[in-house]
Parts: sequence; C-alpha cells; structure tokens
Amino acid sequence: MNYTTTFTNCLLSAHLIGGALWLVFLFALCFIGVHIVRIAQAKKKKPPKPKEEPKADIQPPTPQEPIYYIVEKKQRRAKAKYGEPKEIHFK
Repeated sequence: MNYTTTFTNCLLSAHLIGGALWLVFLFALCFIGVHIVRIAQAKKKKPPKPKEEPKADIQPPTPQEPIYYIVEKKQRRAKAKYGEPKEIHFK
C-alpha cells in the first residue's frame, strides 16, 4: 500500500474516520504552531515607553464658563444667467 495514496484518501474523506482524524491532527498542529509563534514574538517585544504628560500652558475652560461657537451661514453663489434654450427638431 502506498503511503501517499492512503494519506490522500484520508484527506478526501474516502475513509470517514481516517479523514476526521487527519483533520483534527492538522487543526491541532496549526493551532499549536500559531500560538508558539505568538509567544515567541511577545517575548521579543520591548515594553512600551511611558508617555510624557502634556504641558500645562493651556488650561481647559472650567465647567461653569459657557462655551460659544460662531457659526456662519454659507453664502450661495450667484446663479449664472442662462441663454435661450435650443430647439431640437426631430425628423
């Protein structure tokens, strides 16, 4: 019996139990591989640097002071003057 043919038949579910076992085996192999890579990359990362605090030159308004916004209405453009409509004659 050829090993390649048996493996292929199992993957194609020619043998239902064999195909299911190979499917579970391959899933577990990929699952473990992905997590090993993630753990290895997490160990290589450096800890993040602490962020500097913003300067206190500008102070936010206190809650008691009302805030006013200036809103300007958009100006419409002047409509262009249209000439006489063209007449189209169908034959």
